[in-house]
Amino acid sequence: MQNGVPALRVTAHEKSYGPPFVDLAVNLDSSGVAAFDFSAGTRVTFMDFADRGGEWRTDLLFGSSNLAATEFYQPLAASPFFVAPYAFASKVARNSFSGLTRVAVFGDERAGGGFDLGYNSGRRSEFRFGYEIFAGKLSPLIGSAGLPITRGSTGEFRARYVWDGQDSPSVPSTGTRVVATLSRVLQSPGLAHPIGQLEVQSSSFAPLGAKTSLFFAASGGTTFRGSAGPFQVFALGGPFRLGAYLPQEFLGNHYAYSALGFRRELYRLPQLVGGKIYWAGWYEAGAAFGSAAGDPGPVVVRGTFNLGVIAETFVGPIAVAGSVSPTGQSRMNLSLGRLF
Repeated sequence: MQNGVPALRVTAHEKSYGPPFVDLAVNLDSSGVAAFDFSAGTRVTFMDFADRGGEWRTDLLFGSSNLAATEFYQPLAASPFFVAPYAFASKVARNSFSGLTRVAVFGDERAGGGFDLGYNSGRRSEFRFGYEIFAGKLSPLIGSAGLPITRGSTGEFRARYVWDGQDSPSVPSTGTRVVATLSRVLQSPGLAHPIGQLEVQSSSFAPLGAKTSLFFAASGGTTFRGSAGPFQVFALGGPFRLGAYLPQEFLGNHYAYSALGFRRELYRLPQLVGGKIYWAGWYEAGAAFGSAAGDPGPVVVRGTFNLGVIAETFVGPIAVAGSVSPTGQSRMNLSLGRLF
């Protein structure tokens, strides 16, 4: 009691669950009017669901791309090991080309699920191994009558390792991120026999000063033996994947891609709107090749010069860039979502 007033005692009790978190999501990729993909949705996360450390994440996305996905992440007995069963259903648009001419747009529909066993060694790295199965369908949305429809089930084992040492998930200034995925596809439409694939993606940022950073991105994928099916083929084209060309303009059993550039701080937005605005320039080169098993075919390396503005906003990083190739192709690109 102080000055005749009884003291107030507050007792805190730890809850056995965490509050649900709701995050809004907006994805936008546009290569002029010829390719415009806008989708919006949300992620709902329940913390400490079922047991301490467990997370139940559900994603919903509607628009040009549609997605409903849910995953339950649960550590095993407070150890670094975890299990993660998941399920999903999605539909996205895919371009189809004859040479450099777009001849159709297909709807890529998938519905399935899987189970992962993993090891989390901290906030920077994670390893997963599991099995995924889904029913898929590729059917023409825009194009000539009589185009083929591909459908069937796909089953694959997959191992994935992620290292994320970057200081920001939107526009980093320093650090490296690496994602490596090794797959063994047992069955899928268009496959004569099982195939193995490996894909590695990386990006690195090195500061040159308080406002400027250089960045280097490199990625590549290969189909070890056999020919990839329509659900496994690698693709290049579109923003940050050879920006002077349309998405999925180049397909192959293998691909290689690299980019080198810089970004420099230009302006700081009001805190309620976002973070910083940067101007950036980068050159990218890449090739997708190999349309038959054991035959790499001609390897044509294409390049793109890019110059634009990148802004950190409350809805995510936004990039507006002009892209031109040495052979004269040009395009304006607009992207919203993770860039690097």
